[in-house]
Amino acid sequence: MKVGKLFTKIGTVLIKVASVCLAAFILYKVATVCYDYGFRIFAEKPVDREPGIDVNVAIVEGKSVKEIGKLLEEKGLIRSGDLFVWQEKFSEYSGDLKPGVYTLNTSQTPYEMMAIMSAETEPEETDKTVSASEEEEESEEESEPSEAEFELNEDGGGEGQENPEAEGQGE
Repeated sequence: MKVGKLFTKIGTVLIKVASVCLAAFILYKVATVCYDYGFRIFAEKPVDREPGIDVNVAIVEGKSVKEIGKLLEEKGLIRSGDLFVWQEKFSEYSGDLKPGVYTLNTSQTPYEMMAIMSAETEPEETDKTVSASEEEEESEEESEPSEAEFELNEDGGGEGQENPEAEGQGE
């Protein structure tokens, strides 16, 4: 009878140890999945390497972020539409996605795609283009030599310039 109680106690201890090990394993797996999911919210990598594939996406007025995420997932631009919802919620673009037709690339991160889909309208880009071309004109004007400088260098009187006619006469 004492042997029976001993086996019962050993069995009970083994079941408790196995239960604790199983609970620790499940906790480890859940923590790993949660960490991976949380990490991907802020550091998701692109689906493909550069140059990737361009994909046209049309976002219509009234689409929810979840619907946009599913659309991007179906087009192969992101790995998870559900994760996209959380990425948008925690990003600086939260609530700023605008309807339109966009050309996105599989080598872009979800944050780069959100930046494109929430970008301002074209007038700002036009202003930047105009000011950039004005700067180019100014720099070209500064780099062109004046007529006086050109004549001076042509005669051989400029710094570091030798007169090609003088070389042939010395021999």
